[in-house]
Amino acid sequence: MLRGIAIGALILLVASTDALAQNLPPPGSYLPIPNYTGVGAGLQFREAINARLSGAQPIAPAIVTPTFANLPAEQDGMLLYCKDCKSAAPCVNGGEGAFALGTRGQWACAGAALEAALNANGNKVSNLASATVNGDAIAFGQSGAQLNTLSASKLDGSDAIVNVSLNGVKNVRAFGATGSLATASATTVAGNATVTVNSSGDFKIGNWTKIDHAGAASNANTPTGVTIVPNSYGMNPNPTSDITKTAANGGGCQVDSATGIPGHNTACNVSYTYQIVGVSQAGGWSAPTAAVSTSTGPATLSTNNNLVVSWTGAANDIAYLIYSCSGASCTPTLHAVMPHAGAPGVTAESYRDFGHSFGTDEDFGTAMPSAAAAQDLFAQITSVSGNSVTLSIAPAQTGSFTMRHDDSVPINAAINSICAHTATGGTVGGIVEFPATSAYALGQSLNLYGCWGVTLSLTAAQNGDGGHPVELEWHGVTGGTVINMNKAADSRVAGLSVSGINGNTAGVIIDIDNYPTGGSGDGVPTQHDTFERLELGRGGIGIRVANRSTGNVQDMSFQDVQISNPANGQGGMWGYFFGGGGQTYNEEIRGGLIAGHDVAIVSAFVGQLEIYGTDFEQNKIEAWTSDRFGGGADGNMMFSGVTSEGAQYFIFDPNNAASNFIIDASRIADGPGPNGYLMQLNRPTAIKSSWVCGSNTVCGISNGNAPNPQPIFSMQNSYGDPNPFRDGDGSNAPDTMTFTEFTDSIGGGVERVGYLNHAPSIEACSNVGTVSANTTLLFAANSCQKISTATTGLTYTLLTNGLIADQVVTVESYITGAIAAGPVFATSNGAIKWTGGAAPTSSIASGSVDILRFKWDGTNWLEISRSIGDH
Repeated sequence: MLRGIAIGALILLVASTDALAQNLPPPGSYLPIPNYTGVGAGLQFREAINARLSGAQPIAPAIVTPTFANLPAEQDGMLLYCKDCKSAAPCVNGGEGAFALGTRGQWACAGAALEAALNANGNKVSNLASATVNGDAIAFGQSGAQLNTLSASKLDGSDAIVNVSLNGVKNVRAFGATGSLATASATTVAGNATVTVNSSGDFKIGNWTKIDHAGAASNANTPTGVTIVPNSYGMNPNPTSDITKTAANGGGCQVDSATGIPGHNTACNVSYTYQIVGVSQAGGWSAPTAAVSTSTGPATLSTNNNLVVSWTGAANDIAYLIYSCSGASCTPTLHAVMPHAGAPGVTAESYRDFGHSFGTDEDFGTAMPSAAAAQDLFAQITSVSGNSVTLSIAPAQTGSFTMRHDDSVPINAAINSICAHTATGGTVGGIVEFPATSAYALGQSLNLYGCWGVTLSLTAAQNGDGGHPVELEWHGVTGGTVINMNKAADSRVAGLSVSGINGNTAGVIIDIDNYPTGGSGDGVPTQHDTFERLELGRGGIGIRVANRSTGNVQDMSFQDVQISNPANGQGGMWGYFFGGGGQTYNEEIRGGLIAGHDVAIVSAFVGQLEIYGTDFEQNKIEAWTSDRFGGGADGNMMFSGVTSEGAQYFIFDPNNAASNFIIDASRIADGPGPNGYLMQLNRPTAIKSSWVCGSNTVCGISNGNAPNPQPIFSMQNSYGDPNPFRDGDGSNAPDTMTFTEFTDSIGGGVERVGYLNHAPSIEACSNVGTVSANTTLLFAANSCQKISTATTGLTYTLLTNGLIADQVVTVESYITGAIAAGPVFATSNGAIKWTGGAAPTSSIASGSVDILRFKWDGTNWLEISRSIGDH
């Protein structure tokens, strides 16, 4: 600036006595020229003038002050003060005054353009106007500035642009996410917003925080009506009406001699104790229930011998912490974290204890608190001074608590910037990205309610088994939901990890639903969401679909999703859960892994569920199909190219509603429990080109409850069990069954094209045994019946129960001792139309065998052939 320029040239002075008097400096500022006399006075006068002109002696000149209109002709180097000029180059009038310097042919009242680099020497250049054209400087915080080509300069890997949103992609760091897992011990006084921390660390003004249990008093309610019922599947291979066999109907707990397998049970006199804590949305805990015990539990908990713990849920509770222990006078510790089933409220809840424990809480660990715990406090930091941190909301509790970062608030702000949470209008769609190599502490759920086309994804990296570039670490309420996708359509979650190794154990990691909340996003249908390359670990349920929905949740796609058994070896309760309150339709799982869970997939109300190439490892049960497919007959559950290892049951199916199972090109290397059953089926099933229990010689497949077994289609399979198919009559031993090959299910019934029991290439008969009284023969389970007698004059009645039109049956009648009169044949319905109009005379000699074949035409029996005599 001109005001700072040292004047080194001759200037025009005003030779006015008044002007000089007005500009005299204070005494001592300079030495006035005295009145020299005598010899040498001239020399002295010249030296005094030269000293003042050279700067050796100070002077106080006054510069000419014309107006803009009176500026003289410009002379380079001339300096004036223009009284009404603006600070501009060239000079213009209308201002408050400025120095005018003659330079390059014009009067300049401001600095000239730079012709070399400007060095601010560490100082700021402030109050810049916003840039508008090419070449303008960019002011701090300016929006809308345009950048041309950017080029790295260091080229050593350190050139970077970080924590910004580019091309409409929303970077969570740009919204204030810290990516920090740092904590502090906070000493609070109820009602005082300033807390004292042991170290402020990286906590800064503007950060969002969660202080564990420092909020309002708990609003969770203690569950009621806790019961414990021992259950066994060991003698109930067919689960038509119920999957359990309680003590009231002959079950409850069973011992077995199947040593060497994980489910082997040696006793039924072990004590188990349970207590349950309810948890609310805001993190409040109820007081635990009173201890409830049973003394008739199994020595080994498994799917074959388990304990069903039931209770009534309470209002406000979103999850339940189940504490248990075994043995007399034991102390319960955290055993499982279970989300509330269905909508919040007073509802019947239950948990099946297969002996697999999982879950932890950051504050209490696995120890059970003796009393209720307050809700969590969520607040923003407004100031930091040393170890004093002031919050936007005062704690409601006095004491020492843990303060954590809560990145869920800025992440939800990023989501809100591209999602209006409304069915119509507003911002629709975009990408929220998480920069790699960071862990984000979440104190509250990420909320995609009412979002169209929103993507949550990892930035420029790929998640995998070897590492988690982005970890969402759950520090919210134990039993809470990490990602809420109720009423979300055409959205995507990709590349993220919620391993559950650290932090609190979530009740549900990803919750996909379609129920109304009263919000403006209720009109969004839940459909076409995609989940890719995710790493989900410890949690009550990995992915829950349609827990409360009143409409379809449809066309979900899960690709390479790992719902795994993390490094802590705990896994969770269920991997996937489909269809609780509402129906799901046309869901697809491709690849990925489900490991270390009680049940890999629970399906309750599913229209079509297709599973391709998924790896199942070390789950107790791979598929528990507790309800139906399609609501009628419009869906299947299909396994194609899957691998299953270490489970007791591949499929456990308690109902006979609706459609089919399809198992294709799969490897099922499971080790069944003491009852020897691999699949408990109660609906039509097709098994094709698969390897089933190649190393297990006892690996049964139940086809439903006699006398109405379900058809099984089997082709090109390898079975380790030489007699794998069983008719579900409650026997541990392999039994005969009607094995239907090339069977179609047609409206109104099953069209049986051919029959083949699973003895090689022949139809092996069910052996009724030796009888001494009149006997009925039932063909619904097996179309061939073998019967023996040494008693004269018996009647064998052919039952028609469970038969279908045109079914062909065979009777093999053995005479094991000489009798006076052989057995005669009767029917429970219709008549027997004998060939030639007369019944045969049965054999009476010991060792004789009579073989007769009949066809049931729907009304009568028609004799096809007879062979009477000694065979």
